[in-house]
Amino acid sequence: MKLSDCAEVRTGLILSRKLAREKTENRYSLLNLKSFNDDATLNMQTLDVFDAKEPLNPEYLTHKGDIIVRTSSPYTAILIDEQTSGMVVSSNFVIIRCERKKILPEYLFWYLNTAEIKKDIFVNSAGNMLAAIKPQYFCDMELALPSLENQRRIADFNLAARKELELLNRLREEKEKFYQACLEKMQRKVENENCHTDSENLTIFQCEYADFALAKSNPRGNIERRREK
Repeated sequence: MKLSDCAEVRTGLILSRKLAREKTENRYSLLNLKSFNDDATLNMQTLDVFDAKEPLNPEYLTHKGDIIVRTSSPYTAILIDEQTSGMVVSSNFVIIRCERKKILPEYLFWYLNTAEIKKDIFVNSAGNMLAAIKPQYFCDMELALPSLENQRRIADFNLAARKELELLNRLREEKEKFYQACLEKMQRKVENENCHTDSENLTIFQCEYADFALAKSNPRGNIERRREK
């Protein structure tokens, strides 16, 4: 079965056709290449703003369950949820909308991000000067689909694993901050102790130097002190 038999595949909007020269009421968040993280997540902080001349056709906006794929390396695919719906998809991406009775978007999301598919996409884009993959590639993609039940098992496991890895990564980042703060605190303590020790050594040196200077200026007194000892 080809992907086009179980999903709608289309390219995104050519922005220049709908771009307004000033701010309008038809303002949208715009996906861009920078917003696609390598781990197949979306960076909401790097989205652009798109002012359109008129309300855009919903087919060019993201909807829950859509899969958006970069047409350029590293060909990352992301899965749209409620938080990332309603965004403009430009012609830098391919939009894939699944027929849920045949293929689950969560399963296809996992499948398109596997190393095997990424390698195949790279091979098929090698003849292109910009190394961009054409939407037709996805239309012609042959799939050996498991049952919907097995698709669900794979999809659920993948999403759960990704969530766990995300939490572990956050924990790692927090641990790094904690350990760094501890090390800096220890360093400050050592510096303060060294500063205190240096101050004591300076005082001792000053006293010894004062005795030496006094003895040099009064040799007789120094001899008498030796006799007294």
